[in-house]
Amino acid sequence: MVRRVGICLAANLAVLAVFLLLRQSLPLPHAAEKTAAVAMAEQAQAVIGPRITGPEYTLITTSLAPPAAKRLSRHPDFAAVAVQWLRDAGIGGGDRVGVNLSGSFPALNIAVLAAVRAVGAEPVIVSSVGASTWGATDPEFTWLDMERQLNRAGLWPWHSTAASPGGVGDRGGGLQPEGKDLVLAAIRRNQTPLLASATLRQAIDSRLELYRGSAGVLPPALINVGGGHVIFGESGHRSPLPEGLNFGYHPLLSAHDGLAAEFLQSNRPVIHFLNIAQIAAQYGIRPDTPPGASGAFYSRQLSGPLRLLAGIWLTGVAAFLWRVRPQKEL
Repeated sequence: MVRRVGICLAANLAVLAVFLLLRQSLPLPHAAEKTAAVAMAEQAQAVIGPRITGPEYTLITTSLAPPAAKRLSRHPDFAAVAVQWLRDAGIGGGDRVGVNLSGSFPALNIAVLAAVRAVGAEPVIVSSVGASTWGATDPEFTWLDMERQLNRAGLWPWHSTAASPGGVGDRGGGLQPEGKDLVLAAIRRNQTPLLASATLRQAIDSRLELYRGSAGVLPPALINVGGGHVIFGESGHRSPLPEGLNFGYHPLLSAHDGLAAEFLQSNRPVIHFLNIAQIAAQYGIRPDTPPGASGAFYSRQLSGPLRLLAGIWLTGVAAFLWRVRPQKEL
């Protein structure tokens, strides 16, 4: 009996492998917008050039990050991921969207702005200048400098409404005095209003005020790139904010005071880009994946008839295992 069961299980595993091989690549929605966003992200990265990756350590480096994640973040298909999440959040033409950026992932900043443009939304951007290792760490070519260069190249008309130093407390915590001076110099030369806050709570409230604008109402969604202190609040990275698209009331965030919690508790979705390897694995984005060929564009599924056949097969397997289950002794 044991040998029979083993042969049956091996045969069923072989059948399962065949089903997996027979999956088809089916296109996902919003293909035109995703294609436009990816093309725009590629063009923007070409405008910036190799300086999109800064030195490992400089005086404006705020924290550590793996270089592999920074290299992977340059894949343009993250713009398509951002389009998918924006559309899933209900964001479309003419909608305002809050955007919180840092210098840590300039390529992802570009991907997000390309996606916002592709769906026709209008961003309210607040940036922080400090950057983790291998990000926009060049004090003479920060994220704000990249943003200005992209404006001049005509990629999009937007620029940061205000900028902060970033780092611990969003006020340059962890930087040497010379580093803080370099951050402030970058904000001045890019003619960006300084978001100077005495406390983390003030930094969060200042952003909320900018996002509300003259209407006094938060935008219908927030996009965040990076692990800035303001997105999490006082709890920092202990805050239970998952990567990706977050919807609705989050009980574990109710005790936290970060920017994400403020939006989620107001029933406004938050798109969070941070754990790049996890997001890349979810969408099949690898360094050698051609642009436009990842899981952001296609879903690997069985056709309708094969799904029916697979259902019948699984029912048969379950019935067989039920029949050969060990019987309890009386």
